Amino acid sequence: MKHPWMTLFVAALVAGFFLACDPPVVAQDPGPDGAWRTAPLWDDGLAEFAAYDVTWSRYGKLYDGRALLILVKEPWAPDLHVKADRARPDGFDVLKLNHVRDVATGIYTYHQMSSLFWRRTDGALQKIAATSSEACGISTAQMVGGTLNTRSYFDGQGEREQPYPAGVLAEDGLAATLRQYAAEGAVVPATLAIFPSLMQGRFPALQPTAYQVQRNLLSKVKVPAGTGPGVEIVLSAEGRTLRYIFSSEPPHTLLRHEQSDGTVYALAKVERIPYWGMSGPGNEAWLPPATRH
Repeated sequence: MKHPWMTLFVAALVAGFFLACDPPVVAQDPGPDGAWRTAPLWDDGLAEFAAYDVTWSRYGKLYDGRALLILVKEPWAPDLHVKADRARPDGFDVLKLNHVRDVATGIYTYHQMSSLFWRRTDGALQKIAATSSEACGISTAQMVGGTLNTRSYFDGQGEREQPYPAGVLAEDGLAATLRQYAAEGAVVPATLAIFPSLMQGRFPALQPTAYQVQRNLLSKVKVPAGTGPGVEIVLSAEGRTLRYIFSSEPPHTLLRHEQSDGTVYALAKVERIPYWGMSGPGNEAWLPPATRH
């Protein structure tokens, strides 16, 4: 069987890697290995587009859905905190992760998304934008410049502003930032401070939690997209466990994600594609049937 992540490995291996260092802006990527971010692979003008079969825990039950994780390099406009139309002298490159989740719960469907932007050279987090909508209402969150603003339709939450702590990892972006610990020879810290997901209707306590970190090598990981070796990163805190399994081959695409509440992501398909040009009728055929919505 042809492994869907093998093409990514070959491209990265041939091109080689380099690492550059610039001062952090908001939150510094805590690990020493940023080679996956700076690999020439991201300069090919395409995006890593990954579709996942999802089992999602909500209302004490498990529901079937889909998620899309889209990772791509973009030029950044630092004064506007958005993607630049073209590279600017005062700008720099970022890696953007769009995390899209759609899950039907009974009569209505949750549509949730987060976008996270990291400076490519040093992993400094530039911005988070997140939204959650369903038949009851809309909630949004945005972090720029170290300040987090949230807006929820739930009583007691409404509009809030608070500092976003430096030196933490955003839960919504772990499918990207944890890749550095999947690299061969990576030094894994004993603990990581994780800021909770902002893809929520009702926001949890918006404070980071310290998770214990464990790294395991897996000889065989089976997902709908195929079977191959992986690297498991397990994050454990009181009452909660997050499990991420990445391909052992660069750029370490997420193969499977599990949470202790029963939520599971399983990779159905991944490819480097110009997805922004695939909005026409019929292009949905790229998606595996279970992930079409």
